[in-house]
Amino acid sequence: MLLALKNIGEQNNLFLAAVLLYLIAAVLALALMKHHKMANIVTNTICMAAALTGIAASILRLSAETMLAPVTIFQSRIPLLFLEIKIDHLSAFFVLCLSILVLCVSIYSIGYNAHYYQKRNVGFFNFLYASFIMSMLLVIISGNAIFFYLAWEAMALVSYFLVIFESEYEENRRAGRLYLIMTHLGTAFLLIGFMMMFAYTHSFDMFGSSELIPATAKNLIFICFLIGFGTKAGVIPLHIWLPYAHPAAPSNVSALMSGFMIKTAIYGLIRFVFCYLQVQQVWWGAVILGIGVVSAVLGVAYTLMEHNIKRLLAFCSVENIGIILIGLGVSFIAAAQHNDFLSGLALVAALLHTFNHALFKGGLFLGAGSLQYATHTKDIEKLGGLIHKMPVTAVLVLCFSLAISAIVPFNGFISEWLIYQSLFLNINIGTAGLNILSILSIAALALSGALAAAAFVKLFGISFLGLPRSDAAAQAQEVPMAMNIGMGVLAGFCLIIGIFPAACVKLADQVAFSILGSTVAATLESGFMAATMPLAVSGNSIAPGEVLIALAVVILVLLLMLRLFFGKVQTRKYGTWDCGFENINARMQYSATGFSKPIRIVLSILYRPGRKVVIEKGDSDYFPKSVKYQIWTESIFEKYLYNPVIQVLKRGSEKMIYLVQTGSVHVYLLYIFISILALMFYNRVV
Repeated sequence: MLLALKNIGEQNNLFLAAVLLYLIAAVLALALMKHHKMANIVTNTICMAAALTGIAASILRLSAETMLAPVTIFQSRIPLLFLEIKIDHLSAFFVLCLSILVLCVSIYSIGYNAHYYQKRNVGFFNFLYASFIMSMLLVIISGNAIFFYLAWEAMALVSYFLVIFESEYEENRRAGRLYLIMTHLGTAFLLIGFMMMFAYTHSFDMFGSSELIPATAKNLIFICFLIGFGTKAGVIPLHIWLPYAHPAAPSNVSALMSGFMIKTAIYGLIRFVFCYLQVQQVWWGAVILGIGVVSAVLGVAYTLMEHNIKRLLAFCSVENIGIILIGLGVSFIAAAQHNDFLSGLALVAALLHTFNHALFKGGLFLGAGSLQYATHTKDIEKLGGLIHKMPVTAVLVLCFSLAISAIVPFNGFISEWLIYQSLFLNINIGTAGLNILSILSIAALALSGALAAAAFVKLFGISFLGLPRSDAAAQAQEVPMAMNIGMGVLAGFCLIIGIFPAACVKLADQVAFSILGSTVAATLESGFMAATMPLAVSGNSIAPGEVLIALAVVILVLLLMLRLFFGKVQTRKYGTWDCGFENINARMQYSATGFSKPIRIVLSILYRPGRKVVIEKGDSDYFPKSVKYQIWTESIFEKYLYNPVIQVLKRGSEKMIYLVQTGSVHVYLLYIFISILALMFYNRVV
């Protein structure tokens, strides 16, 4: 036992070392503020070292027994105000997810940040960058609700400054304001939940027991946590900030925000609802499952309409958060029904998709940054033909697009396949309502998968194939090597996990075992090669490695047969039929708008599309001088939910100004007197 505690203490020291390295990186970024290149290289190198330390610490923690050895960082004389860290398997899993992403993003940033040299304060940017990573790490390893709240607020504040880093643009400032308002709205509900925790238990210990909290209060706390964490995760209809903030931030920051920051909300739901409150009501899981379904379908539906590549990826993050919540909802339902196997399976699926999404979504935002770096635009309608100019970037973005579309043999397929299996296993005799919800969820997941594939066919096809649609695309060049190395490592992880999923599944299963006390890894294993174990559940199985080998064999056999029967292939180049035009140009090829039009027509009730055609007449009605075609869609949540609420609040605020700020000293003294009476009454009652 003493040896185990010693090992855990050493692991905690590794986590603290990672925090210290991020702090050193932030301080050095400020110290080297006048030396842009040196500040960038030093800061990101130290962040890479911190990430490697976090990876090592997480793997060691996940391979150890579930024992907690809290470490107090700061102890004040104020009661309950102390900062301590506690790291269990759940914390270690999320730290591993964060550290791998930070390692790759920091490599990428060495090349990406070069375009800020002598233009912006690179030292201050790197200070914010390292501080942002440190705040996310502290959120995950915090040991009590007070420390969690402080780290959560620090994460929100630092990320706000990163969102408005390019503050000369009004849309970025607006995105920052919206993000700050929404994140503090969510934080308010978290504070209510924490206060209710303390009111019944007289403790802010996140790892303690909630037995003293009555069922009704638990329901209210669950609702507060769902709204608070749901706002940060960007679930519909609380997603309003996400498609504005992620495109506004620099692309390496967007990769961290979408790849991990929104996952801190998933961590919070598991930590505070699953582990602390102990799921006791089936409707908790049903609500989360329903929110997940709505977010998945509507998120990907809006994804398909976007032409701004970063807004497209932001809406896709809403979809993937929905997919994670589908798995989490099934896990909560099964836990309430005391079905530990199904709860563990769904939790493993949700955790695995959380990990996978960090890899391929982080890679996609880095890919978007590479496109913007080379072409100075985020509009895919102005791209095209980049596979010839940026072949390495094209291959990497294709890998991420296949992964997020859940195509074998990439990692996205594995986690979505497990979520499908958990939904099928959730269909039981005698639970008609849950059965209908599960069946609808299966259909919604299939629909979101199909729309996601279409969205990324559009993204890759319009951006990289065809002819350049602008001079910037025609003159684009491959990005610096560091940027491609960072993306390449992420793409390698996506492929390796897709082919050899067993190791990653076991890591997620360690977390599920620490929470539920039962393992599902044995059921998910079969075959004779430990590294390539196919996943099998309830008679359904998939072996990604075998699928890849079979595909390679089929292609090889076809090539050999063609060579055997037809000999050496002779190619003849000749122009294709061009409908009578002499030369095909970029205006004749498919556009992103045209690609998505069929879906826009089918789902017009959702998109509320409009169009405007302006024809400038020429010498003849048959030959106009120019035709301008403009099309748009409406955000129903902004127009019918947020805008009316904003107008009501605005009118109410204007009236309150005249009622409250009268300019009379006597009235202000009356306010003070009423406030004192209210405080006295509160103290007497409480």
